[in-house]
Amino acid sequence: MAKKTPEERIAELEKRRIQVEAKLKAEKEAILRAKRRENAKIQNQKRKDDTRRKVLVGAAILQKIELNQWPEEKLMNLMDGFLTRDKDRKLFRLESKRQ
Repeated sequence: MAKKTPEERIAELEKRRIQVEAKLKAEKEAILRAKRRENAKIQNQKRKDDTRRKVLVGAAILQKIELNQWPEEKLMNLMDGFLTRDKDRKLFRLESKRQ
């Protein structure tokens, strides 16, 4: 095997540098994708937890109403002030706010 010239060694080193940089770039991109996936999981869990809290609060209020421990009129007044979409208001038999 013939000894390589300095120019050939420099060319090989440059080729290795390019390969290492490409591998590093790919690894950085993979890490960023993984971080985005994990952040999406966190946000998804937060949404699920928020929905669960809302369902449980609603269930607690409805149970209080069924047991006559909380007046239904109070709930209806609360919902009347809170709901703005006609579809939601109809669910509670409230009049449309569009008059």
